[in-house]
Formats: sequence, structure tokens, C-alpha cells
Amino acid sequence: MKFIKTDDIVVIDKFREELYQKFSAPIDAMWEKLYIASSQTYLIEHVDQNIGYCCIDDKGSLLQIFLSDKYNYLMYNVIQSLIESKLISSASLSSIEPVSFNACLSHSKSIQTNTLCFQYVNRKSKNESSLDVKLVSERDTQGIKTFLMDQIGFEDDFGYTENLIQRKEFYMVKESETIIATGECRLSDSQLDIADLGIIVNKDYQKRGLGTEVLQQLVKKAQVMKRKPICSTTQDNIASRKAIEKAGFYCSHIIFDINFKENKIQL
Repeated sequence: MKFIKTDDIVVIDKFREELYQKFSAPIDAMWEKLYIASSQTYLIEHVDQNIGYCCIDDKGSLLQIFLSDKYNYLMYNVIQSLIESKLISSASLSSIEPVSFNACLSHSKSIQTNTLCFQYVNRKSKNESSLDVKLVSERDTQGIKTFLMDQIGFEDDFGYTENLIQRKEFYMVKESETIIATGECRLSDSQLDIADLGIIVNKDYQKRGLGTEVLQQLVKKAQVMKRKPICSTTQDNIASRKAIEKAGFYCSHIIFDINFKENKIQL
């Protein structure tokens, strides 16, 4: 078994298209566009044949792996080879593709919930919202970046905000000159029927139901564009989970952190 570093997008995209067809639920956009996209990609070679690929981050965590159907019987051995070669010491995967997920579980020493992923239950909103959820314009860029830094400590120095504004996927709600919430409705380029939603509510305006209300407005925008809404939150963000479920979403799958090493007990 060989693992060969590659930047050959054409080959990887062909494999990835096959992988996505196997998913039992949509892949989370944050994991796809931020974590997986910034990881190192390897072609997996067996008996001089490219049988699949994998993505590994700079901490040695396996973020995505795929083998062509006729080589799925090798998945357990591939994971074992990755561990033995010290290319990986952990994985962050979900059960939307059970072959790789189960193979990683069979090698695991411990497992922990990372991210809860949600899909929308198609239902009518009981109340019309009075919130004015507006598209963010280019002149709002610096204000949005300051908001993101102040509210969640996110320093955008790589064009994340500009990209979403240019794509017309960034929204905000203002009260006078104060941003009270922002929302994202990211149209997936790889899953053409999916829109990935995200919200941030100003700390001074939380616990008022704004999160749920903004999410419901973003759902409507996604549906107008013929997209199915999805969203996610971390396991420890209880308030976000409640807002998401109240807006009409259900947890369809979970991304787990799977550790392949024994945890050492500190004495």
C-alpha cells in the first residue's frame, strides 16, 4: 500500500464525485470548504493501481477517505497502514459513509462527539417575522469583520467575508447602526441541491429567540433558490442546538473525533 501526495484535482474530483454519491446525508460545508480543502491529499496506490484517495490535516487527522467499490474490502487494511506509517493518529469522520467510518471505529482507542449536523424538516412557519434580513454589501465588509472578531474571535485575514459577499451569501440584521445578527446561506458547489446556513447573534441580543428567527428567514431564502437547508453546531453549543431544532431542523448525522492512540493517564 502506497500513499502518494498529490494536487491532481482532476483525479481527486473524479473519486470525490463517486464518494458523494454514497453519502446518506449532505456533507457539512465548513468541514468541506475549510478543513478538508486545506488538508493534504494523497492518492492510495495498490498493486500499481490508484484505488482511491484520502485527506489528512497538519495534525495527522484523517478528514476524508474513499476507495473504489471493488477495493472497499481493503478499507480496514488501508486505515491500519495509515496508522502504522504514522501519517495519521486520529480521524474526524461521520457515519454518512459507513465503510470508512466503521473501519476507523474498529481501530479506535477512544471516540468523542465533535459536530452535530442538521437537515430541515419541510414545514410552514407559524409566524411571519418582522426582522429585516438584508444582504451584506461591499461597504459593510469592515463592519462585518469587526463583528465576527468581537462576537466569536474570528479574525478573517484570508478573504472569507469578501468571498461570501461577492457570492451574495452573507446577510445581516441591524438595529439602528448596530449589527444584532449575521447569517450565511452558502450555496454548495458540490451538492447542487444544498444550502448550508449559519448564524451569529450579537452577545447583547441573545436569549430572545433571534437565532431561530434568523434561521427561519434563511430557510425561506434557500427554498426560493430551490435548495435544501442544512446547518451544524458543535456538541458543546447547547444554545445553538436549541435554536436550530426550534427552527425546524433535526440531527441527521454527527462528526466524531476518533483517536487511534491510547490516552495516557497522568499520575
